[in-house]
Amino acid sequence: MSATAIHDFSLQTTDFSSLDNLPDLAFVNEHFGMILNVGSARNDFIKANQPYRFLEGRILWVTDGWADIELTLEEYHIKKGDIVLLAPESIIELKSNSPDYNMIGIIYNVDIPVNESLIIHAGETEMQETLRMANILWDTARHTPFRLKTVTHLLSAIITNIQYINRTEQESTLQKKKTRQELLFSKFKKLVNEHCSRHRTIPFYAEQLALTPHYLSSLIAKASGRSVMYWINRATLVQAKVLLKNKDMLIYEVAEKLNFPSQTAFGTFFKRETGMTPSEYQRLD
Repeated sequence: MSATAIHDFSLQTTDFSSLDNLPDLAFVNEHFGMILNVGSARNDFIKANQPYRFLEGRILWVTDGWADIELTLEEYHIKKGDIVLLAPESIIELKSNSPDYNMIGIIYNVDIPVNESLIIHAGETEMQETLRMANILWDTARHTPFRLKTVTHLLSAIITNIQYINRTEQESTLQKKKTRQELLFSKFKKLVNEHCSRHRTIPFYAEQLALTPHYLSSLIAKASGRSVMYWINRATLVQAKVLLKNKDMLIYEVAEKLNFPSQTAFGTFFKRETGMTPSEYQRLD
């Protein structure tokens, strides 16, 4: 994750006025947004090597090219034919992309529970099936007056279908057998994301996984080429950046929320990881 400030990207706070001259390619209101050609407007909203917090959920269909992204402490290579489902509050950073990189994108601020982000390497059949559903949603969303309940039902159907495709893909992958090391590494990263604000010791995560601290350290080093503390510190840093950009929180309150013994200890950690103090980070644009 870059040392630059994390920017919020949402239907409420982002200026979408640049889409006003693209009525056949984009529709946005307070509940829902859909862009049929993200490539034509991407530079207006997303800058490379700049982390963003997506406050609402997202659905993305990669229709051309490729991109390297960082999502929830992991790096991914997404390409034409992939479907991306992002849970609310996801933090994502575009690292690089091909010149022809393009997507169809949906933003939704409606009550549909999505607890886990997914990246699916969909087959042609699954891709076209979900895109047909998206086309129906596009036509419905642009109807006047806006039919919030109908749009919500259609969105829910698309998300349920994407989650079903993912489960089917996972079952196929499991049949090819993930190694125990890979499974434990995945569980470890999930635990770190859930608990790093309160627990930052190797014994805690070893206990959660029913391993010895020494074995956990060895396993994570083999699986990732990084130490346990690298992953813990990285997850903690992401949470710290989000909290520091909350104008209602003082630095000492961020330190307390992240369970640091003092503001000084938090400041030392933050400067070691980023090269700047918490207050310097807060002043970044």
